[in-house]
Formats: sequence, structure tokens, C-alpha cells
Amino acid sequence: MQRRTATTTRPRRWGAIALPLIAVAAFAGPAAADELPSESQVYPAVVPIPTPDNDPWYADPADFGGFANGDVIRSRVVQTYALAVPVPVHTTQLLFRSTDARDNPIATATTVLTPGIPWLGPGPRPLISYQEAIDSLGQQCNPSYTLRAGLQKEISLLGQFLAAGAAVAVTDFDGKKNTIMSPSEGRMVLDGIRAAQRAGLGLEASSVGLWGYSGGGNSSASAAEQRRSYAPELDIRGSAQGGIPGNKVAIAPFAMSGQQPQANFTGWLAILGLAREYPEFDQALQQYLTPEGKQVAAGLNGRCLYTTFVSTLLRPVADYLTDPQAALDHPAVRAALSEASFGRPENTPDIPLLMWHSTTDQLLPAELAIDDIARVYCERGVNMRMFKVPATEHISAEIIPELGTVAWLLAVTAGADPGPRVC
Repeated sequence: MQRRTATTTRPRRWGAIALPLIAVAAFAGPAAADELPSESQVYPAVVPIPTPDNDPWYADPADFGGFANGDVIRSRVVQTYALAVPVPVHTTQLLFRSTDARDNPIATATTVLTPGIPWLGPGPRPLISYQEAIDSLGQQCNPSYTLRAGLQKEISLLGQFLAAGAAVAVTDFDGKKNTIMSPSEGRMVLDGIRAAQRAGLGLEASSVGLWGYSGGGNSSASAAEQRRSYAPELDIRGSAQGGIPGNKVAIAPFAMSGQQPQANFTGWLAILGLAREYPEFDQALQQYLTPEGKQVAAGLNGRCLYTTFVSTLLRPVADYLTDPQAALDHPAVRAALSEASFGRPENTPDIPLLMWHSTTDQLLPAELAIDDIARVYCERGVNMRMFKVPATEHISAEIIPELGTVAWLLAVTAGADPGPRVC
């Protein structure tokens, strides 16, 4: 099959064949995959709109000096689509100021969805900060694009909050650089809430709830941990956060090992996302990646979740490092993994939590990912409840309890008692 090379950064209309071509190429080897345009250079959209790297609306302001964290830089009214069907909600997108893990100013977007039905609960219409499992390395994978392009993979789940009359903010919490797993995820979530409440959308007095699973659970948990120090003024009444890679120091060896091929993509996403946030981490990574590993990493640049999964299914990170254990033991690597992990004393959550995890999670085994964090939270008296979902794997453990987790968050955000603690 003859492959077309990218000669311009302008988006192309590959239509329905774009994603299958990229997925098939993933098995042809890193070099063959690199010959295809990256996903950010094609139109993988049901609704053809410019990708974020070709949309001037996303541009940073000339000077961040006039903006505080959470301030709106610019806004626009857009249309949300589910596939090619317009979703009947009012949609406003906000570009706002936030900060990365090193306190540098950045701009990212949040999409605020407001249903046309009234909120029938007590008080003003609540705001749910919904964190999608973005798990990607390209801007076109972020929800501000996928909601407009008809590609949002969690539209039915976030729609449950809209059906109850709540407003929903869906933030690009990995930013324009897609710095996956970084502590800046929590900051962007919190600043996205600030932006939604400062934008004149009638949400100024809204109570707030956080919901997220897997990669979205990671950012929700990060926001819950940092609320007290970073955004104490926000009235966040609870966080429903499931399937979390909480202890990244413990989970990293498993994710990189190839022991579970389905988990390979989590290892690649974590190291490449953290390398984008921490220059010292990137320097260490480049020191240990083999030439073939650097080629695979380059081929994953700009990829979304599904093609990243396919591309790495037979490529564990450990096979592309000259010395996997030495790489994990490198001070810069351990420091970044530790800083991105949960349970640090300075980041103890001060809001009610609902946490859940599969008993047999093939991507993030509970005994590595979250059990230690839950124990630490209990020891510190965090207002937490946690349950394990039996006879499931990573995806089904999100779906099976979703009605209960949605109902809990709506009730708690409206002022209900969060229920008995787990410890």
C-alpha cells in the first residue's frame, strides 16, 4: 500500500479512512508508522473543523501579565456534536490562564455545557467539572476539539449530568502540550472551574463537583488534593474519582515491563507526558532510550488514545531502554514520578471523596496503583469512601457503577450528606 507523506501542516480531509490507516500502520513498525501524517495533521473528525494547532483561537496572549490564574483570555460560543448530531445544549468555550508544574503561565481551554432544562434541586444550578480520560499526546485529542468535532468518547456519561440540569465544564487539563500525569492537571482543572465561574455564564454562585475515571480520575484526584493550597475559594463539595494511577512510583515498573501488553500504552504515555513537563526527566529519558525507542516515541507524538494503544500493544517500554532499572532509579525520573503521585502530606484532600477501582484491573492493579494511597488517606482522616468493583477489568469498572457515582456526586454537590466514611 502506498503511503502519503505530510508536506504541510494544514489539516487534510482524509475522512473515514484516516484512523484505520494510522491504526494499521502501527503494526508495520515504527519507521512505517512515521511515514504517515500525524493525527494532528489530518481530519479525524465527523464534523470538519480546524484542529487546535491550526486554530488561532487557542493562541497564547501576547502577555500573561494581565491575567490571574483562572482568568478568561477569550471566549466563543460553539456547537457540541455527538457524531454528526447536534447536542441541544448551550456551549461556551473559554481560553484561560493556568500554570504548569513549575509555576510557568500557560493557556488552555475549558468547554462549558449548559442544558436548556432548569435545575430542580436546591440552590443555584451546580457545576460539574467532568474530566475525560484524554490519555493522548495530541491537541486534537483534547475535549475542546472532540466535543465540536463529534468525537467525544464520553459524551453519554457526561450527558447524565446535563440531563439532571447541572452545567458541565470539560477542561483540556493536559494543556496544549498534553503533559499527561503531571501535577499541572489538577491546576488546570481548578483554573477551568474558576474560568467557568468568571465568564458571566450564571455559574458564579454554583457549588462544584469533580468526576473522572482513569486518566480523568487522575486529574480529578489531583484537583482534589491541590484545592486547599491552590484554589481554596472554590466551593467544591465532592470528587468522584475512579480507576486512578495514584502511586506512580509503584505502577511504573509494571506499566513499562510488558507483563500485561494492554498496559503498554500507559507506560509510554506516562513517560512521554512527564518528559514534556520536566526537562530533567526528558534528559534522563533520552539517555536511556535506544535508537528504536526514540523512533517509537517520535511515532507516538501527536497520537490519540486508540492508535497509541494499538501502536504499543507489542512494544513494552522496557524493551526500548538500555537499562530499564537504571532509568527508573534515575533521580530525575523518581522525583517526577513521586511529585505526580498522590498521598503527599502537603496535598491531603479536604473535600469528600468517592473512590473506586476494579479488583482485577489489568491496566492499573489496585495493589500497586491505589491501595497505599487509600490507606494513607484513611490514616490522615480524609473524608473518603471507597469500594472495589468485583469481576471486572479497567473499562467495565467504570461503566458498571457509573449510575451510582453520578447520583452520589449530584447529591453531594447539591448539599446532601456524602455518607459514611470507609475508615
